Amino acid sequence: MTPDPQAVPSPPPAPPSNRGALDLVVERIAWACGVLAALAIVGILVIVCMEAVLRQFQASLLVTDEIAGYLNAAAIFLGLAWTLREGGFIRVEILYDRAVGNLKRALRWLIVLTAAAFTATILWVCVRHVVYAYERDTKAVSIIETPEWIPQSVMVLGLAILLLQLVAWIVDRVRRIP
Repeated sequence: MTPDPQAVPSPPPAPPSNRGALDLVVERIAWACGVLAALAIVGILVIVCMEAVLRQFQASLLVTDEIAGYLNAAAIFLGLAWTLREGGFIRVEILYDRAVGNLKRALRWLIVLTAAAFTATILWVCVRHVVYAYERDTKAVSIIETPEWIPQSVMVLGLAILLLQLVAWIVDRVRRIP
């Protein structure tokens, strides 16, 4: 078969030498956290299935909902950076898609800088909340009395990596300014 002359080939991926060291490190961290997020989803599946089977024998783990909630939060927060990196976030692009040239670049910068500021603010609030929970030794009202700072720390980790991903994007774009 002959190639279609109208088809536009996709550009090859940028060689690693064009990417900064920060971007390469953040990519690995985001990937690792993405794997942990996937494992959290598998963990939810396993404990819910175990609970369903145990209930057939009039038994229960008694903490399935609590642990599944923690794993759900872990999956969400640990998956943020990888989802952003892979373009998986839902976006409202009504203005962005219609913009062209410098306006589109300016909007992209506005969106990323706003997202970084918003993420940094939420991260700061969550860090303060975790410190408060740790200092006060607050525990979940449940059978296992989980110290609340433990699952909350996963939120902080996920937000910190998301912020790092946004900063890596900003640094990479600034590096390319002629």
